[in-house]
Amino acid sequence: MKFGARTIKTGLSVAIVLLIAEAFQFQQIVVPALAASLALLPSVYQTGLRLIEEMKGNLIGALLSVGFLLLTPNPTPIAIGFVIIIAISILLFLNLESTTRTVILTTILIMEGASQSDMPVWVFAGERYLLIMMGITVALIVNALLFPPRYERKLEAQITDTFQMVVRIARLFAETEGGRSSFDSLPETKKLHSDSKQTYAYFEEEIKANRWLEKKTPIFRRAVLKSKMIETNRAALHVIEKLDHDFHTIEQLPPQLSEELYRHIRHLLRRHERLFSAYELENEHLIDREEDLIHENFDFAKLMIEKMREEEEELILIVVPLVATMTDWVKAMNELERYLVTEMKKHGDNLKVEPRKKWFFED
Repeated sequence: MKFGARTIKTGLSVAIVLLIAEAFQFQQIVVPALAASLALLPSVYQTGLRLIEEMKGNLIGALLSVGFLLLTPNPTPIAIGFVIIIAISILLFLNLESTTRTVILTTILIMEGASQSDMPVWVFAGERYLLIMMGITVALIVNALLFPPRYERKLEAQITDTFQMVVRIARLFAETEGGRSSFDSLPETKKLHSDSKQTYAYFEEEIKANRWLEKKTPIFRRAVLKSKMIETNRAALHVIEKLDHDFHTIEQLPPQLSEELYRHIRHLLRRHERLFSAYELENEHLIDREEDLIHENFDFAKLMIEKMREEEEELILIVVPLVATMTDWVKAMNELERYLVTEMKKHGDNLKVEPRKKWFFED
């Protein structure tokens, strides 16, 4: 059984905060623990931003609480609710709504506890504020230093898996004539592709969070390459979605045109496979650079339209948008090819991240 990295990091953050709170004999040890669990986010960059936002938001909540306590030493629940409403309104105005939960916690702790404490109000509020910040800071340290995310490896696996599923669907449709069942795994493929885009966003944030990487350009080259691979998968997936959407109409194509459609899809698919294989094997010679898929796609469209004029003209309204999506696929592959070939010639050794065995708790 593998545990999610986020689960392990959350538990570790809470444990460290509780140990620190007990070591310094803080009374409200639950406060920083709760703050740590709320502040832990998927990426180091996001957690860092949250730390800054929490410092601002909770300072606003603490100052409002102290100000109201100076006017009314024994606040009623209605008064506490009123202060919370004011605090949330200020947070929304300053675009700090992500801190709402911890600010509410801070406000309640200060206003409820200050009247029962012998400490001056500002001292009591300052202690609670520091407890919240301690929990959030520990979460950042755990996320950034002890278990930094490895999104690039996860991204590479997701891109490859998406590619393989796209190939499987397209082959079932174009080579085996698998019928509607060819598209059974389409929802799963779309979900995996969506996950790869999200992981890429985290990967970009990971780069931003590690400023020292600015002098190490290979990771930036790999990021650009992976974005083009994601775009190529997206374009291929768009063609498959179009085939699925218009399946019943495409079934009505005359046999000669159906075979031409299958042949063209197979040809595009082979180029897609060769590009990803060239990357995987680090061998640019797998790419046939003599092919001109732009003109071939145009010739395919011209042939289909001419033939359908002789058969059923209404099918043109289906085939033309399909050809447009294929053109998008071809353009994405051409972009990937140009970048891949150029980088292989100049920086072939830096294009792939070295595989590493996963820990049992890693995403």
